[in-house]
Amino acid sequence: MNDQKSANGGENEKGGQDRATVRAVDRAFDLLGCFSAEQKTMTLTEAARAVDLPLSTVSRLMGTLEASQFVRRLADGRYMPGGRLLRIGVIALHGVELFDTSEEHLERLAKLTGESANFAIPTGDGKMLYIRQVRSQHTVRHDNWIGRSVPIKGTAIGAAIRGAVNERGYAHVSTTLEPDVTAIAAPVYGADGQAIAAISVTAPTYRVGDMFIERTGEWLVAEAGEMSANLGASKQSASGRLET
Repeated sequence: MNDQKSANGGENEKGGQDRATVRAVDRAFDLLGCFSAEQKTMTLTEAARAVDLPLSTVSRLMGTLEASQFVRRLADGRYMPGGRLLRIGVIALHGVELFDTSEEHLERLAKLTGESANFAIPTGDGKMLYIRQVRSQHTVRHDNWIGRSVPIKGTAIGAAIRGAVNERGYAHVSTTLEPDVTAIAAPVYGADGQAIAAISVTAPTYRVGDMFIERTGEWLVAEAGEMSANLGASKQSASGRLET
């Protein structure tokens, strides 16, 4: 009888350990998820506040992540993503079919417009994630947003992914998340006719006029159309208008 209890107790204990291990992994992922373009580094206190865990727990988790090279501790005690996490990120980016081919289109747009050209994908949580950018050569320019998330609603690149474009196939917003910045964007379609990504050009509003918006919109639609066609999108979808 005692042996049976002992065996059951061992199984229960093991089950509890398994659940605790999963919980620890879940918490570790929550910590890693706190890093962003706006929060490139964190102190232990900031991390503990972000995930609502005791400082001692976060300290142990960060220590484990550091030992596994998922985070790196800086000289001032702050933490940032480590080399192992960066390698995984690069692999994930290259898993996005358009990522490797988007650069040539962005470089062409940046050269044609003289402004920053961007590529973003939806992340499934009502946001768009910037994953590639070719920056303007102007001294005053739109800042590097690679790795930054923006809402789908209220942004030109979000309007593009929703298909909320004008009759010429592009969207533009004169005041975006940053004041005095104008954004023009066009959707990229997959073989099924659904918008799967978007490209945009962003510039200080004082350098943008109606002619610039129209010409840039045309260039964006042309580049997005070529990207869409390479994915097998129909001619009509690739031109910026979804088939009905």
